[in-house]
Amino acid sequence: MPSTRTVAVWALVATTVALAVVATALALWKLKLVVALLFLAFTIAAAMRPGVEALARRGVPRGVAIVLHYLVLVGLVAALLSFVVPPLVSQVQEATGQPVGSSGGQSSVKARLLAEIDSRLQDLPAGRQVLDPAISAGEQALTVLLGLFFTFAGAAYWIYERDRAVDFVTSLLPRPRRKKVRDTWDLIDAKLGAFIRGQLLLVVLVASLLSAVFWLVGEPYWLLLGITAGLLEIVPVIGPLVALGIVIAAGLTESWKTAALAAGVLLGVRLLQD
Repeated sequence: MPSTRTVAVWALVATTVALAVVATALALWKLKLVVALLFLAFTIAAAMRPGVEALARRGVPRGVAIVLHYLVLVGLVAALLSFVVPPLVSQVQEATGQPVGSSGGQSSVKARLLAEIDSRLQDLPAGRQVLDPAISAGEQALTVLLGLFFTFAGAAYWIYERDRAVDFVTSLLPRPRRKKVRDTWDLIDAKLGAFIRGQLLLVVLVASLLSAVFWLVGEPYWLLLGITAGLLEIVPVIGPLVALGIVIAAGLTESWKTAALAAGVLLGVRLLQD
């Protein structure tokens, strides 16, 4: 039977461990945004790593390869903002019942934006009522920019330093376990990167294909519905079913034939994808 001293020592150890776990959990909760950004940075690094390594094997420095990946990403975002967002905004406003200019496309978006700015300028408050919202908006914009910089800088850093981090972690383990831990780490990194690249490619392909076919069959809000269906591909099983319900409901506002054609197209793309 253990002595009173032994029981007291075990109780102290258990209490210390419990307090340490609670303190760690609280610290992580307080730093949840930083932890989320770090996880996002590691995910981006895992997705970029094969491309960076492929360019490095062809003599391109890793820093240049990372910059090239970021430039491609910026170019894709710019193309999205230039060619997809204006008609998408128009369709969203049509779907929500807000008035849309008759000129359509980017010109109508500019006209509504200028009209909104003009109406706000007419009713501008003075003094601190203007300064406080401006400061708040500036702080939010700065927070977003810092978050983006932290995420992409963290991704670039992790591409450079991951191997050293793995070496450090495995050096703390017994020698027989080091290879297994390293192999597991590499496998997780490879699978995570492949999953992210595959999901992004799947979303782009499905959204593009469905948008084009919805436009051909006369589905209302074809671009909005195509992008929505593509994004819902991220959610297994439930996502495609929700997309099917939305597409049928939107098609019924036009005719039952349109709804049937759009539903058939969506089911066909899903079967082909599977």
